[in-house]
Amino acid sequence: ADRARVPARARASSRSLDMYARPIVERYREAAQLVGIFDINSVRANYVSHQCGGVPVFGDFDAMMRQAQPDCAIVTTVDRYHHEYIIRALEAGCDAITEKPMTIDDEKCRAILAAEKRTGRKVTVTFNYRFSPYVARVKELLREGIIGQVLSVDFEWILDTCHGADYFRRWHRRMENSGGLLVHKATHHFDLINWWIEDEPQSVYAFGQRRFYGPTRPERGER
Repeated sequence: ADRARVPARARASSRSLDMYARPIVERYREAAQLVGIFDINSVRANYVSHQCGGVPVFGDFDAMMRQAQPDCAIVTTVDRYHHEYIIRALEAGCDAITEKPMTIDDEKCRAILAAEKRTGRKVTVTFNYRFSPYVARVKELLREGIIGQVLSVDFEWILDTCHGADYFRRWHRRMENSGGLLVHKATHHFDLINWWIEDEPQSVYAFGQRRFYGPTRPERGER
């Protein structure tokens, strides 16, 4: 990013605070400035504001865009609403930075791409998993050519009953909120492979079955 001060907006979630708002205020204030925080939950918004030195709080997104006039909006809402705030930000004359996934289905994806083309503004999708130390180290080793040319990749990721159970308890357990695990969770893994080998697939297919979780599991509780 250039060194111009780039005002940004963050919804008052824990991720917006820890990964965006607080770092902007504490580490990157020479390059960026928070000018507004939006959340329909004023308690959450005021908490983030307090943690970041009293950033103005708004209960209306469009009012914030008019009054704060940011150059960029950071979207950290529940996945199903990403497209709504991305498009509204673009139409307000802002660029948009959004948490992965960009959105949850092809219809919303096409709407975002159309808005980006229509407004001439830019959407950036962030993948926080790229910043895990071992993930970044894998990238460095591959770029150094330590194993030569990559001809095949076999990548497996198992969700256990510790971290994995989270995806069947919270808001992202519902398809209408997250698009399902292949969108909400596996987005990380598709991105990692593309990023590591600096390439993109020509075709993709998938199949699945609920064996570990779901009504067929004998250890399943009443809820």
